[in-house]
Amino acid sequence: MSADDVEIRAVLDASAVLSYSRGHVHVGELLVDIADEGAYVGLPTVALLEAYAQTSDRPAAARLGVLATLPGVAVLPLTAPDAAQAATTVCLTKGDLARAHAVWAALEHDAYYLTCEPHLVPALIAPELIHPIPVNDA
Repeated sequence: MSADDVEIRAVLDASAVLSYSRGHVHVGELLVDIADEGAYVGLPTVALLEAYAQTSDRPAAARLGVLATLPGVAVLPLTAPDAAQAATTVCLTKGDLARAHAVWAALEHDAYYLTCEPHLVPALIAPELIHPIPVNDA
């Protein structure tokens, strides 16, 4: 299954992926809600890479591995043509490659942008498409 074959309803940025890795319930609840509607959450590979790089404990790293395999999650690769297109968003994210990939993917799929850092989302994403994830667990 490729991302072209499914409806990507929302895209996780690295901060949302890290929230999931810490066991916070918010992202998981959204995954279930979106999957129940027959749609998918996009997991940009560069955001996943960034989350792994920031994760130092084994349980969190294990949750990252699980996230990438969950039904309702579509891993969004960064192919060579995609990289050329996504590069246009790098200047809007002050060089944050993980955020640039997530922003580009959200725009590409006309999807919600899930983040714990809504203040860092470039204005290119419409405010109504930004879904803030609480930093702390419920």
